[in-house]
Amino acid sequence: DRKKLSGEDLNTIDETVGQRKKLSGEDLSELDHRVESRDIISQLPEHIIHHILSLLRDTKDAARTSILSRKWRQIWTSFSILKFDQQKIQEQEGCLEMRNKTKTFKDFVANSLNNHLKQKLSIQKLVLHITSYDLELAPHMDHWINIAIENNMKELDLHVVVKKSRYYYLPQTVFASNTITGLRLHGCKLKFRSNIKLPQLQKLYLHEVHVDQQIVDNLISSCPLIEDLRFIHCTGLQNLQVSSLLKLDRVEVHHCHVPKEIKVNAPNLQTFWYCGKKSLPCKIDLVACVFLKRLTLEDANMTDEMFEDQFARFPFLEILDLSKCNNLKNLTISSTQLKKLVLRGCKNLMEADIDAPNLFSFEYKGDKMPFSFSNPSSLKAAKFSFEPVQIDSHEFHLGDADPLWFFRLRELLEKLKHSSGLKLIVRSKKNVIIHEELEEVLLPPKSDLKLEIIKPLTCFEDLLDNLLRTCHPEILSIVSSSSSEFPKLVYEKMMHRGENPNCCPYNTQNKCWRHSLKGIKIEKFEPAYGKSTSDWIAWLKSSPTLQYQTTSYRLSW
Repeated sequence: DRKKLSGEDLNTIDETVGQRKKLSGEDLSELDHRVESRDIISQLPEHIIHHILSLLRDTKDAARTSILSRKWRQIWTSFSILKFDQQKIQEQEGCLEMRNKTKTFKDFVANSLNNHLKQKLSIQKLVLHITSYDLELAPHMDHWINIAIENNMKELDLHVVVKKSRYYYLPQTVFASNTITGLRLHGCKLKFRSNIKLPQLQKLYLHEVHVDQQIVDNLISSCPLIEDLRFIHCTGLQNLQVSSLLKLDRVEVHHCHVPKEIKVNAPNLQTFWYCGKKSLPCKIDLVACVFLKRLTLEDANMTDEMFEDQFARFPFLEILDLSKCNNLKNLTISSTQLKKLVLRGCKNLMEADIDAPNLFSFEYKGDKMPFSFSNPSSLKAAKFSFEPVQIDSHEFHLGDADPLWFFRLRELLEKLKHSSGLKLIVRSKKNVIIHEELEEVLLPPKSDLKLEIIKPLTCFEDLLDNLLRTCHPEILSIVSSSSSEFPKLVYEKMMHRGENPNCCPYNTQNKCWRHSLKGIKIEKFEPAYGKSTSDWIAWLKSSPTLQYQTTSYRLSW
């Protein structure tokens, strides 16, 4: 829509917005009318603006959007998501002494809540990030939370940084709310003096909270609508059993202390994610979760037999992620439903036979290449990260650990070379090779290789933008046919970036590659005659392709 405006109209908007601070109230009202008749951002639906405001860090950032236009000024005042970050608010107010800092924060939250209530507005979500908690602050936090509950709050996100074992006890009113649908609790204590009654609760995230099976049972029996249940760095969970939740869609258990068994009986569970500790084995029972679609396991104690027993129970599994499963040695993964597979850091894995004809995405990270595909015809994206392994202060490279890795990779590329549009990106430290076709592939004799097979969704610009956003190579090489326009397009794209790019006007911290690239030089493979060349250039010169040409650019950043 913005493209439909003429250049004159856009200049008028820019000029008038720049003059806002100098105008009177009457002039400002007239200016709002003129700008909003042209400015597309003011035509956004109210629910979209609320979503944008919800992504901002706190209430002060939301308030700053009021300068955009009259509509935004009206909407932010009715914004129903209140975020209060103690550290950020105290820094913005410039307080030095701790007592003044705490008072400033308390006054700011109280005034914000009072102003909200005076307008008789509801509170959709309350976010409290407490970085300097003490017992004096506790009654004020109780009061703020109770106000939000009285005004039909739906979500509470409470993050308390615990110091010197001073815990905040959640007020009992939270456990008797008829409106709360989401609870995210970090670093606080749960203590029930009466029966829990949370009939609308759908999401429960507990982070660094002490819970036992009795607490879990009480929550489950009183919260029949829970869909998303997560335990992160929690203590007290010796045996976690979850059942009787018909709407349960997702369960996550991350690095909790001493769970010996996890049993989930939820027929509609779609996602299970477990990250365990190396020295603490945990038995996982998901027998009743036959419709599971996404399984992520980081379990150093899981054996081949344990994995095969689990995998066979999930005929509808679409995503499988195995990370740091160091007891796995030989796997057979056969599935017609599997679409994404990740094998990351399973350091003792020697063989993985993959038969997944509908696999769309594959990712591997390790010091060898233990996997082979029987039918990768549907593969559209693949990432391989090969790293050297350290044993007794000695470094072993990819070829040392797995002498057959090159042949296995060749075999995979041979099966994929007829797939339309696939490209191979090879990275080694600060050097990159882009293969336009999966033939006559150049693979340097390095141990820190990162390979990526991709199919750009639209055009080569996406490929280049994504590549240069994640790395700044010194040498960028392209292997392509002699008739290909690809090297020329890449060169022109980099050259025409402009001396002062204006592509990232609103992103001051993470600007794109155009702002960092200083120079481009075509690297000619001619005899050096006494001049020293890098190992990478020397290797490129000694590795000619038969049917394809190699075009290289030296980039300075």
